[in-house]
Amino acid sequence: MKNLFILLVSLFVFSCTNKSAEEAAKLKEETFKIHDEVMPISMNLEDLKEKVMKKAEADTTTKKVALDISLALDKAYNDMEAWMPKLGDAADMKDDEEKVKILTALKAEGEKIKQSTLDAKKKADEFLK
Repeated sequence: MKNLFILLVSLFVFSCTNKSAEEAAKLKEETFKIHDEVMPISMNLEDLKEKVMKKAEADTTTKKVALDISLALDKAYNDMEAWMPKLGDAADMKDDEEKVKILTALKAEGEKIKQSTLDAKKKADEFLK
């Protein structure tokens, strides 16, 4: 009876660990997909900012708008730069349950960064038309 109990507990623990590992792998893939979508855009934000500010120099009535857009571009870029190391650290974690928790939070944070990056880029593109 004791051996049966130990076997059942072992199977339960293994089953939970396996689910955590699968969930962690899925979250890692989804979160890195966000990174891969946002990174190419993020790499161009500094150039966009420069173009926005250059256009504002020629037209002083648009300086306030240009400054707001510039700040949004800076924030999107800096948020991405701060998020990436955390993502790398989480990907290297060994504890699958902790990895799931952290990747879940990072995925949500990544979605926000993605949206703010797309919004800032859209505003800059519209301003530069």
